Amino acid sequence: MTHAAVAYGRKSFDDPDERTSSVDDQQLFAQSYAERCGLDVIAFHGDDGITGATMERPGLQQILELITSGKVRHLIIEDVDRLSRDAEHLHYMVKLFRLHQVAVHTVVAGKVDDLVLAFKGIIGEQQRMRIAYTTRRGLRGKATRGGATGGRVLGYRRVITDEDAHGPKIDQLAIDDEQAELVRRIFRLYAGGWSLKRICKALNAEGIPSPRARERGKYNAGVWNPSTLSGDVTLGEGILNNGLYIGRRIFNRRTWVEVPNERRGFSRRPRLNAEAEWIIRDEPQLRIIDQPLWDAVKVRQAEARTARDAKFKLTGNPLSGAKRPAHLLSGLVTCGACGAPFLATGAGRWRCKGHRTGTCDNGSITTTELEARTLAGIRERLLTPALIKRFTALLQQELAAAAQAGNAERAQAEHELAETRARIANLVTRIEEDEDAPRALTTRVKNLEAEESRLEEIIVATPASQVVRLPANYESLYTRAIAELDAHLASDDGGSARQVIRPLIEKIVVQPGSARGGKRRPIQLHGDLYRMLAFAEEACTPNAQQARLVRDGPVVTPLVAGTGFEPVTFRL
Repeated sequence: MTHAAVAYGRKSFDDPDERTSSVDDQQLFAQSYAERCGLDVIAFHGDDGITGATMERPGLQQILELITSGKVRHLIIEDVDRLSRDAEHLHYMVKLFRLHQVAVHTVVAGKVDDLVLAFKGIIGEQQRMRIAYTTRRGLRGKATRGGATGGRVLGYRRVITDEDAHGPKIDQLAIDDEQAELVRRIFRLYAGGWSLKRICKALNAEGIPSPRARERGKYNAGVWNPSTLSGDVTLGEGILNNGLYIGRRIFNRRTWVEVPNERRGFSRRPRLNAEAEWIIRDEPQLRIIDQPLWDAVKVRQAEARTARDAKFKLTGNPLSGAKRPAHLLSGLVTCGACGAPFLATGAGRWRCKGHRTGTCDNGSITTTELEARTLAGIRERLLTPALIKRFTALLQQELAAAAQAGNAERAQAEHELAETRARIANLVTRIEEDEDAPRALTTRVKNLEAEESRLEEIIVATPASQVVRLPANYESLYTRAIAELDAHLASDDGGSARQVIRPLIEKIVVQPGSARGGKRRPIQLHGDLYRMLAFAEEACTPNAQQARLVRDGPVVTPLVAGTGFEPVTFRL
C-alpha cells in the first residue's frame, strides 16, 4: 500500500559553483526515494533562483496549501536547507507539519524528526550568513586588486586579464565605445537643459534599451525612466551620479540589509557605510566624462535641489523628492478578488497589481469614477439640510460652552476679589475703632492687600470671552465648501484636506465587475468615514434602524453608481 506524498525542490540564484543540484535533479531524486519507501508522489513543486531566506516562494506556498488541505501525510525534500535557510521560518513549518501530522523525509538522511529539523534550521541559517560573509570578503579583496565586483555598468564591458600577483585570473572593466557615447550623450543633454523625462522619452522613442533590459522578472525592464538617470545622490546611484565615469571607483559604499515583512519574506534596502570603510581607487583609464561636463551636471543638480527643496520643503535627493501630490486614495484601494493593492497607473486609471502580472482578472477603474463616487458619498451624506441644521445647532452649543468655560476662571477671580475686599474693609474698621487692636490685624490686612493685587492681575490678564455667533449665511458657506471639496483636493493647496480625510479611511475594496471603467461595480468602504456617514444618516432619520456592520470590525458599505457611499442597511 502506497501513501500520498508531495516533494519540493529549490535552487538559489547565488550558487555560481553549482554546489546544489538543479530543481529537475531534485525531482528525480525525490521520485527515486519515494519508490524505495513505498510513497506515491502526487505533486512536485520547485523554486528556481529564489533564496531560502524567504517564504515568499510560489512553489513552497503550493506545497503548504496541499499540506494544510489534509491530502498528504509525507513531504520529500533533498535536504532541510532546501526547505528553508531561516530558523524562524523552519520552526513555523515544523508546527504546521505537526498540526497536520505530516512526516518529513530527506533524500540524504531519510525520515527526520522535529529535533533534527530544528538543529538543521539553525545550521542552515548560520551557513547562509557565513556564505554572505565569505562572498563579501572575496569581493573586498577583488576590489583592492582592481577587479570588477558589481553588475553590468552602462559604458563598460568585462574583460579577463592574465594572472595577477596572487595567481588566479580576474575580470576587469574596459570601456565599451558604443555605450560610452550613449553615456556622454545623456550627460550633454542634461547639462544642456533637458529634463530627465525628456531624455528618457527620447531614448525610448529611438528604441535604445535601458541598462536593465536584460534583467529577468523586472517590470518594464527595458524602458528608460528618470530614476535610472537620477538615482540617489547620497548612495552614488544613477547614471548621473556614477563616479566611475570620471575614473573614480568606490567599493563598499553601501550594504544591503534585509527588511522583514509580515508575510515571512523580506525586501532589501541599501544602507550607507561609514566613509572610512570605503575602498576608493583612481583609475583614469576608465574615465568617460571629462571634468568640465561632470561639473556642469553637478551644478545643475545642485540648482535643481535648491529649487525643489524650496518648493516642496524637502531635503535630501531633490530628484526623488519632487513628486506630484499623492492621490487622495493612494495606498487605500485594494482588490476584492485577490486582495492585492489597486495602483494608479498614471493614465487616469487604477488597476489591480495582480491583474498587471496576470494573476487576477479584476479589471481597472478610472480615477474619475473612483474619486467622484468617494466624494459623492461625502457630499450626499454630509450635505443634507437636516444634517446641516443639526450640525449648526450643535456647533453653536459648543461655541457657547467654550465661551462659558473661558469665563469660569475670570468669574472665580472676581468672586474671590469681592470677598477679599470685604475682609480688608472689616479689618480696617476694627483697627480704627479699637485703639488696642493687636498688631497681627495689621499684618493680616497687608496679606489681604497682596491677595487683592494678585486677583486684580488675574482679572486683567483674563478678559471676558465673547460668545461667538455663526454668521447668518453659515449654511450657504458650508454648502459651497462641501460642493467645492473635490476641486480643493485636486489643487496644490489641498494637501492639508487630504491629510485630514485619509486617516478616516482604512481601505476601499473594489469588487470585480464587467463594466469598463468601474461603472456599476460594487465598492466597499472600511474605516471611520463609514461610521461618520452612518451617523449622518441616523442624524437625518433618527427613527431609522441602527446600521449593522457587515463581517467583523469596522466594515463597510457598498458604493453603487450614482449614490456614493450607500450602506446596505439604509433601505436600499
